[in-house]
Formats: sequence, C-alpha cells, structure tokens
Amino acid sequence: MMSAIALSGCALPGSGPSTAQIVEQRKTETHTNYAMVDVNDAVLSYAATRPRESLVNRFGAGPRTSDLRIAVGDVVGVNLWEAPPGSLFGSNITAAGFQQSSGGSTVIPPQTVSGDRTIAVPYAGRIAVAGRTPSEVERQIAAALDGKAVQPQALVTIQRSTANSVTVTGEVASGARISLSGAGERILDAIASAGGIRAAASESIIRLTRNGVTARIPFDVLIENPAENIRLKSGDLITVVREPRTILVLGAAGRNAEIPFEASRISMADALAKAAGLNDNRADANGVFVLRYELASVARRFLPAGNPLLNSGEYIPVVYRFNMKNTSTMLAMQRFEMQPRDVIYIANASGAEWQKVMAIFQGVASPALSATSIGISAAAATK
Repeated sequence: MMSAIALSGCALPGSGPSTAQIVEQRKTETHTNYAMVDVNDAVLSYAATRPRESLVNRFGAGPRTSDLRIAVGDVVGVNLWEAPPGSLFGSNITAAGFQQSSGGSTVIPPQTVSGDRTIAVPYAGRIAVAGRTPSEVERQIAAALDGKAVQPQALVTIQRSTANSVTVTGEVASGARISLSGAGERILDAIASAGGIRAAASESIIRLTRNGVTARIPFDVLIENPAENIRLKSGDLITVVREPRTILVLGAAGRNAEIPFEASRISMADALAKAAGLNDNRADANGVFVLRYELASVARRFLPAGNPLLNSGEYIPVVYRFNMKNTSTMLAMQRFEMQPRDVIYIANASGAEWQKVMAIFQGVASPALSATSIGISAAAATK
C-alpha cells in the first residue's frame, strides 16, 4: 500500500509536456521563451502575406535583348556579303582558304579573339572586337570594307565563350559551364543543358548566385511559376542541392513520423492525415500545436507591439495552438500552410495521465494482492 502512495510523488512517463505546461512555460518572470498564438481567421490572413522565396524579386526577370559582349578567348564566326556585281570576295578569298557559298556570302573560319582583343577580317585588317557586342562589330566591319566591296554586310556570332557563360553544378547529371548564345537562356535551359536534376523535384533546391548575392527556390516552385524561370547573365552560378523538406509529428498522434513534402505546399490538415490523425486514447483535442521559428516580418503582424520577442532577431519562436474541438479551427487547418522543419506536437489528455496512474497502481498492487490471496488460502487449508 505504501508503494502505491509513493507513486503520488513520482513523475509519470510522458511523450512531452501537457497543454497546461506549454502554456505555463512560454515565459518566466524574467524571460519570454516563445509566443503563443491561437489560430483563427486573422492569423491565417496574416500568414498568407508570408514573403515567399523568389528569384525574380531578388534579381529581376533579366533583359529581353542580348547584351553579350565579346571577350578575349571567345571563338567568333564571321559571314560576309556584298551586292552584285561585286567580286571582292571571290576567287582570292577562296584560294586563301575561306569558303564562299552559292548565295554570295563568304564564311570566315571561326577564330579566337587574340590577346590584343582583335580578329582578322580579309581586306579589313585587324578588327578590335573585345568589349563590343556582335552588332557593333558588324557595323565596324561593314565600315572598314566600305569602298572596297559593293554594299558590304557582315554577320558576327559568338560560337563559344568562357566569359559569356554560366556554371551549373550540384545534383545535376553532368555539371558544366554553358555558353550563353544571346537568345536569353533561362535557368531551366541551363539545367537541361547539364542533363537535368538527379533528385526528385520535391527534394531539389535551386540556388542562383549573381555578383556575390545568392537566392534560392524549391525546384517544384520554379516549375509551377514560370516568372521565376528568369533569364541568366554572364557569370551566374546555378547550384542544385538535394534538400528533403520534411515536417515532424510528435506526441499523441496516430503515429509519430517525419512527413515529407510531396508537393510544393502541404497544409496542416494534410500533415495530420499523413500521421494518422490524433490518438483517440491519449490526445488532448485542445492541445494541438505547431512549433515554428517564424519570420519576424510575419510575426509582427499578429503579435502585440510590446512583445520582447520582436526584437530578438530575424526569426521568432512561435507556438501556434489549434483547438480541435472547434469546427472553424478544423476548417482553418486546411488553409494553414506548413513550412519545412515545422514540428507538430499533440499533447496528452489529462485522462491519459490518470490511465497511467491506474496502470502503475495495478502493476504494483497485483503482486501484493496475489500474495495475500495465497496466504488466506493456505490459512484456510490448515484449518
């Protein structure tokens, strides 16, 4: 009997704090540990304003027209034309090793821009090209041939470039340096040229680094939002990172689990369903929580101005509370969007603690009762 009484002074095993403990522990006399927020329509409207990761907001969509400039080491091709009856680009050029087409154009073999920043053009001499766009060089060549050829025209193309290129690395089939053609290549164009991603779309993060600034976006969000597929610029670095996005479900759930994002978005209702809901025998329907380090810009919208946590940094510890006995709260769960690394915790009901007390009491009392019964039976037998 004394053992049973002693149980009242012992701590009962539990999977985590109770609802009352979570409420009580949010602050002490000298410190606020986290903010407690009851989820309602107002909170949902504030959360909907959450700034999303965006490449277009950070870098812009990129220029619609090419601004690629020729650099030393680039491989450049030149086509020349003249109007009939011009014959400047005739047998002499062909004999010199250049190719003349039947359409009256002459193709100069591709050449590398030399260290003096020039290329050679027949009858025009050395033409300075580094630092200029192909259209600027075309006008320069035509001006140099004016008076020597009949209405000369030129077409200049960058066939291979190290300066006008982007690098794709990370979780792609084949990391590569990809030359920009001036056609306005976009992020997905570069990733496709590198053989595509190796991990699942829901587990892949795209990082774009430009001029020392890095922004990131989930690959599936990039696919769903064409505006995020921005045009690339020379020197861009694209890194594909495998980063599974998950949510943890702990406490009195149907099952404790790590829930992966199988889509770009997952709601609180989706996450609980994947964890088999609440455990009917243990869960406190008033004690369903989401633990999150919330962006200060979001938390500032629903926390009082005097809350000391608002001055604690870019991220603020917030505990969202759901009352599952309220039908409107259950509807709100479908609109509450989960974030990677969120933790859903379901507290035990007070009745579950009593069940533990009874189970321990029975475990302690049963041997004693059995021994007493055996003693009574033995005494009766002797009589």
